Amino acid sequence: MVVEDWPVWLLAIGVAALFIGYFWCTGGALIGAFRSLVRFIEGWPQIRRAMVEAEARSGGRYPLWFRAARVAILLSLAALLVFVAWRKFG
Repeated sequence: MVVEDWPVWLLAIGVAALFIGYFWCTGGALIGAFRSLVRFIEGWPQIRRAMVEAEARSGGRYPLWFRAARVAILLSLAALLVFVAWRKFG
């Protein structure tokens, strides 16, 4: 080994340290996101129960006209999407 190779070895060690740090942080973030997703799924029954109780206290569900309007808007958007796809590919 020649003395001039030391900067190359130091650079290689630095690059390896950066890769290790990156994958360590990325893995930690993925594990943290997975844990929070599991906590959310496990806590869903309590969240749903609280939502239902709040809805019952506030007077019930949305009125029928509001739900009908929402369904009509969604159906018209779906029909428009089908129409545009039909015109483009048909």
